[in-house]
Amino acid sequence: MKRVLTASVVALIAATGAASAMTNATGANVALIQKFAPEADLSTVSDATIVHLLNTINDDGDDSFVQTQAHVRSILKNG
Repeated sequence: MKRVLTASVVALIAATGAASAMTNATGANVALIQKFAPEADLSTVSDATIVHLLNTINDDGDDSFVQTQAHVRSILKNG
């Protein structure tokens, strides 16, 4: 029983570490954001801001490309 519990704890700790190491600045996400703001340097942008940008881009609203581009640039400018 102790072995099962120990193995479970070790697996949980390993999974938690892997999840915390993940970032939202993947190549696909960066490419999508740079489609709307090609000049953007995303190396210093927080994960929360990247999530906000992706939500803005993927919003099912009626915004045109130019309107979405303006929103993305505004978020990048204002943080």
